[in-house]
Amino acid sequence: MLRLSNRTKSVIILLLIACGPEPFDYDEFKSFFSPESAANETKFHPYNFTTQFTYDTDIWQEEPVIDPAQAENVKAWASYAGVSEKLVSDELYIAYGEEGHGTGLSDALKKKGETAAFEYLALSKEIEANDISNFDDAAIDTNQQVVKPDYSVLLSNIQAQYAQTKDIFLKERLAYQAVKVADMSGNPKQSIDFYNKLVKPITKKTFISDWATSRMAGACMHAGDSTKAMYHFSQLFVNAPTRQSAAYLSLKNLAKFHEEALNLCQNVNEKANVYAATAILPFQDGLPMLEKMRDLDEENPLLEFVMAREINKNEKYFFTDRQELEYAFWGVDSLKKNNWKANASNYFEELLAFSLESSEKEGLKNSPFWLTAASYLTFIAKDYKKADELLQKAKAIPTERQGLKDQIAMQEMILTVSETPDVTPKMEEKVIPLLERFARSDKFRTANNFNTACKILAAKYRGLPGTDEFSENLGSKTTVIISTETKSLGWFAGCFGKKEKSANDISPENKAKAFLVSMLTSYQLNISDTNGGASFMSNSDQYVIEDSTSSTTINAVITYFSKKSLSDFDKRLIKMTGFNNDYLYLVLGRRALSEHHYAEASDAWKQISPQVWQEEPYKTYLDVNPFSLNGQGDRNAKEKVTPLSFATRMADLEIKVKANPNDAESWLLLGCGTYNMSYYGNSWILLRRSWSSSETINEKSDYYTYEKALFYFDKAMNTATTPEQSAKACYLAAACQKIKYDIIYTKLYDGIYMLSEEERLKKEAEIKQTLTTLRKDTYSTYFNLLKTKYGNTPFEDQVIKECSTYKDYLAGK
Repeated sequence: MLRLSNRTKSVIILLLIACGPEPFDYDEFKSFFSPESAANETKFHPYNFTTQFTYDTDIWQEEPVIDPAQAENVKAWASYAGVSEKLVSDELYIAYGEEGHGTGLSDALKKKGETAAFEYLALSKEIEANDISNFDDAAIDTNQQVVKPDYSVLLSNIQAQYAQTKDIFLKERLAYQAVKVADMSGNPKQSIDFYNKLVKPITKKTFISDWATSRMAGACMHAGDSTKAMYHFSQLFVNAPTRQSAAYLSLKNLAKFHEEALNLCQNVNEKANVYAATAILPFQDGLPMLEKMRDLDEENPLLEFVMAREINKNEKYFFTDRQELEYAFWGVDSLKKNNWKANASNYFEELLAFSLESSEKEGLKNSPFWLTAASYLTFIAKDYKKADELLQKAKAIPTERQGLKDQIAMQEMILTVSETPDVTPKMEEKVIPLLERFARSDKFRTANNFNTACKILAAKYRGLPGTDEFSENLGSKTTVIISTETKSLGWFAGCFGKKEKSANDISPENKAKAFLVSMLTSYQLNISDTNGGASFMSNSDQYVIEDSTSSTTINAVITYFSKKSLSDFDKRLIKMTGFNNDYLYLVLGRRALSEHHYAEASDAWKQISPQVWQEEPYKTYLDVNPFSLNGQGDRNAKEKVTPLSFATRMADLEIKVKANPNDAESWLLLGCGTYNMSYYGNSWILLRRSWSSSETINEKSDYYTYEKALFYFDKAMNTATTPEQSAKACYLAAACQKIKYDIIYTKLYDGIYMLSEEERLKKEAEIKQTLTTLRKDTYSTYFNLLKTKYGNTPFEDQVIKECSTYKDYLAGK
C-alpha cells in the first residue's frame, strides 16, 4: 500500500498528543463531599479517607515535608540555646542527599558553658546513631553484619546524667532516652518501668513526654499488651501532633479494636479518643464508633471528621462498580470489599439517619455540618426538595469555616441545576456565581462538583437526558435519565425523565450555551496562574468537544457572542470560557472543513489574521502540500499552503466539478486534499489540534474512514480520459478502501487476547473467515478494477513491483 502519511516529525507529534485528563491527585476517586467541611480537618488531614497509604501524600513533590516532631524539637533547642532554628536544624537533621552535620548548636552550648546540655547532645547523637531501626537499615544497605551497641553502657550514661542535672529541659529528654534505649535493647518491661519512674513524675510535660509515651506504648506492644498499647496510641493520635503519624501506624498494626482499652480511660474524652482513633483505621465501619463517641461527648472535636470520612469511604463503594473495586485497594480483602459494596446504599441511609439525629442534638446543632451532610445524602437519594430544605437550614447557621461554606455552596450549585427539568433565567442567575466560584479548581472534589453541574446544565440546554453522575455503581459510565421529580422516589430508585428533544427543537442560543458550558469542564480550560493546570478524571477534553461539534453550533456560538443585548449571565459565561473571535472562527473553519463545507471554512478563516498561519503549529505541521499524494495531484509536494488557501482552493475545486462533472483533475485534487487533511494524511493539523497513534478510531467520522476521499477518487477514476490516469485514481481509491478494511480488522480483534487460549483460537478462526469474506466481497472493489480493467497499464506494473498489499491480493493472500 502507499505510504499513508509523513512521519518524519513523529517525536514532535508525540509532544502534541492530548493525553488527558489524568488524575492530578493520587487520592482521587469519585467523591462530592469535601472532608475539609469537617471541624478539625486540618489537624487530621492525612487521615481522610484514601485508597493510598495516607491522604494527600505526593511522593513526587520536590520540596521535603518537615516532620512536626523535627519542627518542634528544632524550635525548642533554638529557644533553649538562644540560637537560630537553622543552626539547630543543620546540626540535628541532615536533609536527604546532604553530607555532614553542622556544629553550631554544640559550639553555642560550649561557649555558654552549658556542659550538661553539650554532654546530653553528644549522648543523644550516639543513641540516634545506634537506634535499632537505623542499625537494620545500615545492615541492609551495606550487606554487612554490624555489631550492636552496648545498651547497658548507654543506659548507665543516661541515668548518671539524669541524676546530676536539675535542668527540667534536659531531665525530660534524658527520661525519654531511658525509655527509648531500654526498648531498643529488647527489654520492654524495663522501658515501661523507666516511663513510670522518670516520665510520669514530670509536672510540666512537653512534646518530649509524648515521644516517651509513644516509646512506652511500643514497649507494651512488644511485651504483648495490645490493650494498653491501643489506649496510649489512641490518646497520642488525638492529642500529640508530633507523634500522630507514629500512633496511626501503630494502631494499624494492632489491626482490631480492643474494647478492654476503654477500661484504662480516665474520662469520657479519653474513651471517645479510643473510638475515634479506631474509627479512622481503614478496615472497619466507623458509624458504630461515631454513635459511641456522640453518646459519650456530643462536643467531641473528632465527630465531624470521622463522619466526613465515612461519607467519603462509602462514596468509593457506592459509585464504583464491582469489577473496578477488585483493583481498588491493595490492603482490603476482596470479600470485605464485596460486603461493603453490597451494603453501600443501606449504609448511606444509616449515615443520613445519624446526621439528622446529630443536627438536633444540643451540643451539635450549632454547626451547619450535620445538616449539610444530611442534605448531600438526601440529594443522593434523589429527594431534591428535602435536600434543598436541609441545605437552607444549614446556610442559616453562621460559620466561619471556609471548607464548610464551600461544601454548602457546591451542594447548592448541584441542586440548582438538578431541581427543574428545564433551564430558566432564574436558574442561570442563581448558578452563574457558583460556577465562577468553583471553576479552575486544584481539588478533585471541587472539580467533580463543578464538572457535574456543567454536564447537567449542558444536557438540559440540549434537551437531552443527562448522565446521572450520582447513580450507584455506574457513575459516569452509563447514561440514565436524571429525575426531574422534587418528591422522594425512594432510596436509589430508578429515575424517569422527560422525552428527549430533537436537534431541531433546540434554539441556536441554547446550543451555544450548551457548547460553552461543556467547554468549562475541559482540563485545558482548567489552567490558571495558581495551579498550573490541574486535570482530573471528571474533566472532559476540549479537543474532543470541538471535534464532535457541528459547524451549525459554532455559528450559533458566534451569533451568541455578537448579541447586541447580552444578559448578565451571558457576559459572565463568555468571560469564563476566555474564548475570542479568533478561536471561534478557527474552530468554525475546522468543523466546516470536516463536514466538507469548503466555502464556509474559507469564509470563517478569512476572519482570522493571516499572521496566524505563519506561526506554530502551522509553521511545523503544514509544511507539505495537501494536494500532493504519492506522486498524484500537484507536482510540487513542497509547495506551501495555509489553511485559508487550502479551504479556498477546495471550494474552487468544488465549484469546478459542479460546473463540469467530468473534470477528472479537479476530482483527483479534491480527493488528495480530503485524504491529507484526515488521520493518515500529511496535513491533519487542518482539522485537529493534536495527533496520536493511539487514538480511538471513530467509525462514524470521515476523518478516520476516508469515505469522502474514496468518493472523490472514484469520480476521478470514472471521468479520467486515459486508462493510466484512471489506474492511478483507482489505486488511491483502493488505499481508502484498505483503511476502511483495517478499521474493521482492528475492531474484530479488539480484546481477543484477554480470552482463554481455547476461546481465543476459536475466535481467531471465526475472525479469519469473516475477514476473508469481507475482503473478497466488499473491500477489494478497486484492487479488482486495477487488476481486471487497468491491468495493462504501466502504473499497474509499477504497483505490482512496489506495493506489497497489492502483491498479496494478486497472490490470493
